[in-house]
Amino acid sequence: MMKHNTVHRAVRVMAAVILAAFMLQASACQSREVSIVPHEFNRTETQIPNPMKGFASFYGKADQDSSLEYIGVKFNEIYTYADGAGGLDTAELDQKLSKVAGRGHSAIVRVYMLDPGHVDDGQTGLFLPETLYHELKEAGDICSNRVAGGTLEYPDFNNEKLIGCMTDFIGMFGRKYDGNPVIAVIQMGLYGSWGEWNMSECRNPRCVMTDDNLRRIIETYVSSFKTTKLMGRNPSLGHASEYPIGYHDDNFMFNTSDFHKVSREWKALLKKQDYTYGTLQQFYDFINGDGGRYEPLWDLWQTQMFGGELSGQMYKEPFGPLWSGTEREALDYCIGQFHMSWLLGVGSGGIPDLNSDEYTEFRKVAGSFGYDLYIESVAAKNRTSKLEVMLGNEGIAPFYYDWHIEYRMTDAQGNMVYRYREEDLALSGLLPGETASSAFFIPEDLKAGEYTVSMRFVNPAETVTGNVMPLRLSNDHEIRNGLYELARVTIV
Repeated sequence: MMKHNTVHRAVRVMAAVILAAFMLQASACQSREVSIVPHEFNRTETQIPNPMKGFASFYGKADQDSSLEYIGVKFNEIYTYADGAGGLDTAELDQKLSKVAGRGHSAIVRVYMLDPGHVDDGQTGLFLPETLYHELKEAGDICSNRVAGGTLEYPDFNNEKLIGCMTDFIGMFGRKYDGNPVIAVIQMGLYGSWGEWNMSECRNPRCVMTDDNLRRIIETYVSSFKTTKLMGRNPSLGHASEYPIGYHDDNFMFNTSDFHKVSREWKALLKKQDYTYGTLQQFYDFINGDGGRYEPLWDLWQTQMFGGELSGQMYKEPFGPLWSGTEREALDYCIGQFHMSWLLGVGSGGIPDLNSDEYTEFRKVAGSFGYDLYIESVAAKNRTSKLEVMLGNEGIAPFYYDWHIEYRMTDAQGNMVYRYREEDLALSGLLPGETASSAFFIPEDLKAGEYTVSMRFVNPAETVTGNVMPLRLSNDHEIRNGLYELARVTIV
């Protein structure tokens, strides 16, 4: 009996000790005071360059205002074919993507097999693997016609062996590159001149791919690229309007009427609000045709990227007028109406020779593309040690990828003491005119002292290069390279 009581006393003593320790710890936690003083944020001009928006350049010709480089890839340079089996040779594309990443840029990638501009010196403009070419030739499925410079060859795009190779390629292509952080968008390409789904240079009607066959190509792309954005050329071909893809207009601002005549009449045309100056004309006609059946496609930009290339007609004109007057009004209107994220062009090799005023306007146009993100406010709740950041978008399109926010806390000496990645905010869902909030909690185990809280968006390309382009907000309080100071924190 004595032994039993001794055990009970020992248990009671131990419980008392544990309870006392818990009460002491609770008392210590209750005595911890956190004071958060958030900054007030002011707006600044739209930041250029910024990832995946603005004027794009052709590969290797980017300037200081570019964030995107277009890479065109010949089909026979990336797809191998022998003994009835296909494969990938991506050495050249990988090297180019590495260089694009090293410049802090993103890539627009299109694979094509037909280029009427390469018909000279014995070239026929057709880029098929040699064995595949000969098999199609023997089957009588290589056609040709005379074009400027020589003879253009092109395949019967309904040839089952060719379609099988195309879908085989797309599957392998997707397995290797879907989700690649350096690629902003894959343009589906492959079919037609320059991969633009355009057969105007090919005069044999039997070579024009049927809608059902083009649907097979689109479906393979959609099933192979679940993360990386896709673009098509024309929503009225291949049932493309039924799929989650964006569109590119490679003749942006073109009109069949005289350029100057249309420009002079632009103000009158603008009032009608139903004339697109040739911009994405196929898209426009398709949506407004058939009794408005496809009107919901007007909202497609909310989830899918739109871009393109300035018409070659623009290259023939002096560039100065493009940044002022009626041409400028037309450009602004068309960019806004179709929620364009970027345009390839402006001489294709960088900024044209502009005077200072024209260059200022050029940068304004570049900033008008795509998203324009900013911090609207930062609020503190000291009782819960919570910091709430309200983000807004004053652009014409969303940012199409869900880059995460990284919060940082540094001490008075500038040493990072805490890092947190917020993964709840869906950045791609932040549409123009809307706001979204993100929350950060001050960790409970930080010792007394003075701290700074900052935030940035994490560019996934950091996994492949040390030279990434930060996503910059239209705000003050930027510490450096897209890192923004949010608040000062005191713990006592």
